[in-house]
Amino acid sequence: MKPDLLGLMTTDLPAPASRQSLSPTWLLLAEEGRAAGWPVLFFHPHQVSLASNTVRGYLLGANGAWRHGTAALPQVVVDQVFVHVARTDARYATVKRGLIQKGARVVNPRLPDKRGVWRTLLQSAALRPHLPESSALHSADDVESWLQRHPSVFVKPVRGSKGRGVVRITRAADGRYAVAEGKEQVLGTAAMRKMIARRLGREKHLIQQGLPLVEADGSKIDLRVVLYRDDSKRWRPVATVPRVGQSGQAVTNLAQGGRTESLAWLQEELRSQCLPVPAREQIEQVAVLTAEALTPLRPSLAFLGIDIGLTTDGGLYALDINPRPGRQVLSMDDRRNAYQYLIGYCKTLL
Repeated sequence: MKPDLLGLMTTDLPAPASRQSLSPTWLLLAEEGRAAGWPVLFFHPHQVSLASNTVRGYLLGANGAWRHGTAALPQVVVDQVFVHVARTDARYATVKRGLIQKGARVVNPRLPDKRGVWRTLLQSAALRPHLPESSALHSADDVESWLQRHPSVFVKPVRGSKGRGVVRITRAADGRYAVAEGKEQVLGTAAMRKMIARRLGREKHLIQQGLPLVEADGSKIDLRVVLYRDDSKRWRPVATVPRVGQSGQAVTNLAQGGRTESLAWLQEELRSQCLPVPAREQIEQVAVLTAEALTPLRPSLAFLGIDIGLTTDGGLYALDINPRPGRQVLSMDDRRNAYQYLIGYCKTLL
């Protein structure tokens, strides 16, 4: 294999002995890399040899067949390792650190936890009007005091992803607390405080203002905007997709049973409820502002998924940031555009 390759590090690969093909998504990226004159080498972090400066991986051959072999370490590596693996795999951490020490540019590094992300976002004056109030959660006292000024609050694990562990808490009419994590339950004060203490005993959490988000038949709606940087290092939206949560669910994530809809569907839904209809450009501008605010924190960020909330009065808010956005919301055309941007951006790092 030629040494001049763009590397993509991922655990989403078949075992070499299985003779299975790589996913259609990786095939599309490989084709775009070849068209740009920069073949893409797909490799598992455990297949890197820092001692010999080599890596074993997959390369798309001229005949369209995948070849598995050994190459020199790429100069630029796109990190596509799943977040949960990145947090728990010590060997991955060693390999990534070694690649950087050997001069490789690793694209799309991990972000800090949610507290660090929100502290960074608040530094942007342009973005601040589009941010719900958020802070570190210290105890159940915070929940009680926040509910005195907000109709609801969200409690989120600072290292959570895919909507896992997110709880919505509202004050019930009888003074108890309606707690929604999947199925809703009503807790008394003592039970709510015990639940918060138990969560904080396991991991740190963020508390965030609940917003009057648009709903459809009792299901929350938000939008996932996927952005990639291009060959001028600008953030470019490649997809803006409404997501609808299951009825009663606190989140809209697909991993938690949510579904996607089209922008045309959302516009019609808003009109049927006589609610403001924001232009796509307005939605994407909030996402771009969010990405731009994070870029100084991690200058080699290359792609992000930004969740945008739409309130009943037409407000637009950045709700969450995903540095490894799932590809389920992207059409094949979206992915092709995304990979063209990605390759262009990676070339700026050479």
